[in-house]
Amino acid sequence: MSRPAPVADWVTIPDLYRDPFPIYDRLRAEGGVHWVPAVGRYLITTYDAVHATEVDQGTFSANEEGSLQIRAMGHSMLRRDDPEHYPERKAWQPVLRPGVVKRTWTSVFERNADRYLAELVAKGPGADLVRDFAAPFAAENLREVLGFHNVTQQDLQRWSQTLIDATGNYADDPDVWSRGERSFDEVDLALDEMLRWHADHPDHSLISTLLRTPDYEMPIEKVRANVKMTIGGGLNEPRDALGVAAWALLTHPEQRRLVEDGRASWQTVFDEALRWIAPIGLYSRQVTRDTVLAGVRLPAGARLGICILSANRDERVWADPAAFDVQREVKPHLAFSKGVHVCLGAWIARAEVATVGLPALFGRLEGLDLVPEDPAEIGGWVFRGMLKLPVSWRGTRSSAAPPASTASPVPAATAAPGPARRGPSVAVVGAGPAGCFTAQAVRRTLPAARIDVFDRLPVPYGLVRYGVAADHQGTKAVARQFDRLFHDEEVRFHGNVTLGGELDLATLRSSFDAVVLATGLHEDEVLAVPGARLAGVTGSGRLTRTLNGHPDEHDGARTVEPLGAEVVVVGHGNVAVDVVRLLTRDRADLHGSDVDDAVRDRLVEDLRVVHVVGRSLPHRARFDPVVLRELADLPGVAHVVHGLEDAELPAGDARVEAVRALAASTSTGARVRVEWWFGFTPERFEGTARVEAACFRGPRGPVRLACGSVVTAVGFRADGTTPLVPGAHGTGRVEPGLYAAGWLRSGPRGTIADQRADARDLAALIRADLDRGAVGTGRPGRDGLPPLPGAVDFDGWRRIDLRETLDAAPGRVRTKIRIREELLRAARSDLPLPRTDAGRPDRSAAPDLPLTIAFGTESGNAELVAEELRRRLGAGTAAEVVDLATATPGDLAPDRFLVLVCSTYGDGELPTAVRPFRERLLAERPDLSALRYAVFGLGDRSYTRTYSRGSELIDEALAGCGAVRVGEYGRHDAGGGEDAARVAGDWFEGVLAEVGAPAPVGAGA
Repeated sequence: MSRPAPVADWVTIPDLYRDPFPIYDRLRAEGGVHWVPAVGRYLITTYDAVHATEVDQGTFSANEEGSLQIRAMGHSMLRRDDPEHYPERKAWQPVLRPGVVKRTWTSVFERNADRYLAELVAKGPGADLVRDFAAPFAAENLREVLGFHNVTQQDLQRWSQTLIDATGNYADDPDVWSRGERSFDEVDLALDEMLRWHADHPDHSLISTLLRTPDYEMPIEKVRANVKMTIGGGLNEPRDALGVAAWALLTHPEQRRLVEDGRASWQTVFDEALRWIAPIGLYSRQVTRDTVLAGVRLPAGARLGICILSANRDERVWADPAAFDVQREVKPHLAFSKGVHVCLGAWIARAEVATVGLPALFGRLEGLDLVPEDPAEIGGWVFRGMLKLPVSWRGTRSSAAPPASTASPVPAATAAPGPARRGPSVAVVGAGPAGCFTAQAVRRTLPAARIDVFDRLPVPYGLVRYGVAADHQGTKAVARQFDRLFHDEEVRFHGNVTLGGELDLATLRSSFDAVVLATGLHEDEVLAVPGARLAGVTGSGRLTRTLNGHPDEHDGARTVEPLGAEVVVVGHGNVAVDVVRLLTRDRADLHGSDVDDAVRDRLVEDLRVVHVVGRSLPHRARFDPVVLRELADLPGVAHVVHGLEDAELPAGDARVEAVRALAASTSTGARVRVEWWFGFTPERFEGTARVEAACFRGPRGPVRLACGSVVTAVGFRADGTTPLVPGAHGTGRVEPGLYAAGWLRSGPRGTIADQRADARDLAALIRADLDRGAVGTGRPGRDGLPPLPGAVDFDGWRRIDLRETLDAAPGRVRTKIRIREELLRAARSDLPLPRTDAGRPDRSAAPDLPLTIAFGTESGNAELVAEELRRRLGAGTAAEVVDLATATPGDLAPDRFLVLVCSTYGDGELPTAVRPFRERLLAERPDLSALRYAVFGLGDRSYTRTYSRGSELIDEALAGCGAVRVGEYGRHDAGGGEDAARVAGDWFEGVLAEVGAPAPVGAGA
């Protein structure tokens, strides 16, 4: 149902200017879309409604008729839609890319910060932080970036303010128009002079670069308009962001202490300040056709005011949104916009404010504070910022660097070691991914640490070895990173040692300075329905462990029983999809896996039908579209989809599209049929001695599915061996010296990739406890333990590993030893081990194979990641970085391993410049069967329907040409708190380990 827009005739422009937030609170509470007569447009105030306008330029056009911005500045790219918008944006990009900002402009900003801080200090306490520092600092930076060598920063300030005032002149003040027109003409005169100068004196500036664009000559009127647009936004946004962020810290001393103590970074301050008070508070859009937004009917031609200030304080997205809180849960704010109009200057602003401006300001001025007798003032609604900000200080420091570790955006976990170089002894209990990533992070953060990792099994790697699907060797390849970890003589593995058996927690605590519990959760969650404990109902964890040869599932006289002709899988997450794929895949199609063939053959010998049942509709389900598309391509498998007959499904949703691809797939002479049931809630399992049927409630009533087995994939829980309450210690600290990692820390959620990030945080926490003296050093570590005669060391694991790979069946990477006693015999055998280079640095694992790192981007993030990956390889490696915007399929050389780094934009779209590359792949279908590649996708989970879809489109096109993907599929969420380059670097290590590894025995035989 839709309704006409409510009229908010009580809103006035003076009230909006003074304080828009109470007005926006009421508008959001009343629905978020209102006609506001005072401003002559519909105001859009909720997060979801604003987000919807940003990603649908076809309905909500930037090219507004009668636009104030067009009148004030000319018709710039900000007031154009694609495809007209993109060539202008592309011409602007080279100077603003993150790599260029890092290499060229950051040093300029540092020089200017020193200059204008010195001028502020010379004026003495009582000087205005905005007028005397932020404004001239931002103006001079912009002057140099643009290349206006014939004007002053004062000219830039005057032009920017008068043009911005005209853009927001909703009151139609003639004096505002007059001042704006005068600046409009002055900019044109100065620009004409500099265009002639730069033609003979090229440099790194924007004006100079525009003259050297090889494939596009921008018409002069577009140059003029876009330069004026850049003067407006490129000055006021960093100026106001710096001013608001400083005011926030000065009025929230507890938040300031978090930064000064190193518990929050300047980057976090920057992002929270932008969310709290966005410098660009409102921009315009126009509706191109009759539509409905947030339940409100909008006619074609309707003019909209997109209220970023309001959307960034939506209480449905953020708890206590009016508070400034650098420790709040990270969610993507909208201050830089989204979709095709995402801010081109975001990297410049971030460098100016977070990397340089704030650290310099708070680092140089000791005791920086407000002036009580001259209070700060803030105003504005179209643009909002500090009107005045007088400050005082006690003295100055000799360097503009901030205290402690806050000078750099690099978190403490990766910063150079400081006082904590004391060689603590650290015990990690659990050698799964959480434990190994923690050991790796601790070793990097505290290079002198002595680390011992214990596991109850004779073999390491836990979930990687026994929980990841046997046919997903790319994900399992992370184990090769961990192998290198244990080659370090200060990191020891002790297998076949049980907490509560051979060792107790008290002994570990008395022997080690720090103890990390990373034992995970092993018990499958049980559905709370009648019949859930009938024979034949099993958890997905147990089934996966059985297929992976886990000794807990095979020791003793236990036998594997067939699942029967019809199996019901309950759940629609990735684990459920893995189970379906492993059960239905043809034996010959498992080439390169480590599946236990004898066990699998016994399980599926009668299998004909698999029912996959979940409560949610596709767009709410928890599967990754990539793993579902994998099922659509399986030979001999037919798919039937139920539950969508009456459902309203969102267009363009990646999960919905993946399900529809399943329904449309055809398989002649199918061996097995998979029936997908969406929107069905389990009610009971029926049977006497064994389960015989599963009963569900669906959209059209009850459904009873006859079956021989039920596999529940609904999560994991603690059992009697779990040493802590899962999720009870969310920070990772149980108490100083005792910590929790992985699912013990977070509860049963999170992927292997998530454990990397958590491990870095935990290592930083341990280091902080050491630095502040909460944890001491000097305990003996492994030397203080009682004898462990049954323990398996890392060489013992290597013998097991070698035995399993030597015994691999044709087409398999290994044949796992299932029985614990046989594992122990292999560990204690005299099987000769190949030589290793103990303690070698991670990047020495880079293969000799030449690498091409190709990126696809619009805002520049993927390029920055690509350059960081190239840097990690070090000098002398045969690696090149290539922009997919200029590449062709013919450039993909089969003798070069391809690393693809690609962003997603808009509604699941590729970057515009990358689309021709994909279209040529699809049209030409070159033979790429000799090409191996890896993929790292950058996305934003605020686009829940399309996260990482851009990289997936290239991945699918490459695979369609026969190329073979290697390693795990890497991803980064731009809406999270993790740095993209850091996440990609961790992923890259695993890829290098996989690429550089020798071919396994048996593979390809």
